[in-house]
Amino acid sequence: MVHQKPKVMIGVPTSDMARQAIFYDYLGILIKPEGTIESKCHGQSPARNRNMIIDQAIEHNCTHIFFIDDDVLLPPDALLKLLESDVDMVTGLYLMRTYPHSPILFAEHSPEGFRWAQLSPGCTGLVKVESGGLGCCLIKTSVFYKLEKPYIRLGELKSEQDHWCDDVGFFNRTRKIGIQLYCDLDVQCGHIASTILRPVYQDGVWYTAYDTQGSGMTLTPQLFVPTPEVMVK
Repeated sequence: MVHQKPKVMIGVPTSDMARQAIFYDYLGILIKPEGTIESKCHGQSPARNRNMIIDQAIEHNCTHIFFIDDDVLLPPDALLKLLESDVDMVTGLYLMRTYPHSPILFAEHSPEGFRWAQLSPGCTGLVKVESGGLGCCLIKTSVFYKLEKPYIRLGELKSEQDHWCDDVGFFNRTRKIGIQLYCDLDVQCGHIASTILRPVYQDGVWYTAYDTQGSGMTLTPQLFVPTPEVMVK
C-alpha cells in the first residue's frame, strides 16, 4: 500500500500575542516535515480560531492538522513522533497548570462526567484515552469530513455551559462516531504556568512554597548556598 506523504497544517489559536514569548522559541525549533504550513489565527474565541485553521487546512489539502496552544512548549521531535503513530487523533502529554497538576487526559466517561487519567508506573508509548486537550494534538483532516460545522464549539457541555471546554465537547462528538483518541506518553510537553513563590517557616524548617494560581501549595525545602564555590557547582 502506498501511503500519502503527510502535509501538515500547524495551527496556533491565539489572541493578539502569545502568553509568553518563549513559546515562539520552541515553535521555531520544532522539526517540521517538508511541505508543512503554519497558521496563527487571532481572536478571543479559541473555537472560532480553531475552526478557521481547519477550514484553511481543508482548503490547502492538508492531510493533518497539528493544534498547538500558545502556552504549550514542545520537544523538537514532537510532530515527527505523533505522525509516526498513524492514528486519527493523538495528543502529546502535558499537565494541568494548577495543583495537583494532573495529566490533561481522561480515562472514563459517564453521564456524570470524566475521571482523570493517572500515569501508571512503567506505562509509556501510545495509549487509548477517552478525552484530552487540544493544546498539542495531531488530527487527520479526514476526521472533520465526518463532522458537522462548527467543528469546534463553546458551551457544549450541559454541566459547564458557562465554560469553554471546546476540547472535551469535540472529543465527545468524535467518540460517538467511533474515532479513537490516543496519547503518546513519550511526547512530553511543558505547560507555561503562573507561579507564586512564597517563603514558609514550618516546624523549624524554611521552605519554598510553590503556589500555582492560588489553588494549592507544594512545599520544597529551601536551599541555602553558603559559598560562591558551591553556587558554581
